[in-house]
Amino acid sequence: MATKCGNCANLELDNKEKYSSVDRYWCKEGHGYRRLTDTCPNDYDFIYNPNSNKDDDGYKPSGCYITTIICRILGYDDNCELLNLLRNFRENILKPNKEYLTLLVAYDTYGPQICDKLIASKESHQIAINLLYNYLLPCFELIKTHNFELAINKYQTMVNLLMRMFNIEYNPITINYSDIDIDTLGKGRRRLVTA
Repeated sequence: MATKCGNCANLELDNKEKYSSVDRYWCKEGHGYRRLTDTCPNDYDFIYNPNSNKDDDGYKPSGCYITTIICRILGYDDNCELLNLLRNFRENILKPNKEYLTLLVAYDTYGPQICDKLIASKESHQIAINLLYNYLLPCFELIKTHNFELAINKYQTMVNLLMRMFNIEYNPITINYSDIDIDTLGKGRRRLVTA
């Protein structure tokens, strides 16, 4: 999990410990002076600092909020069964069907905004658990049983919830199919809204 103190907004980088041979900084959550490479003793206190360039645990922030939920917040491996199934679904079911391209472009358009707000939320851990059990795992089971339309509907319900929760305004998306890079589609890469 990416709970390195150097990535946390609670670490006061302008409040360095004065009498220490090691660089340590004060934690606003009451964990005392911490090194940048220390791990948060209480994950619930960790608040990702979007201005941080640290990736000590190998996680590199992107706009993919599903990977952020599973890996960054909940601590699962990037190659876990859930993410592999969702990626396979994207590559082999969604991308080959033109009717789903708008869904993938929307993921790239709004996903990074959702990702940023989720990471900055003090309730990110509880939100991630809720999303995992109420949306992502049910989608996983629906995809495994080839109930693709139900999985897509469940996913869209989750997106609508997140858009409302984080006050993100939806603008209709129009697609110029000749401008779409299918290889990068649906991976949370930042795209401009074209209405």
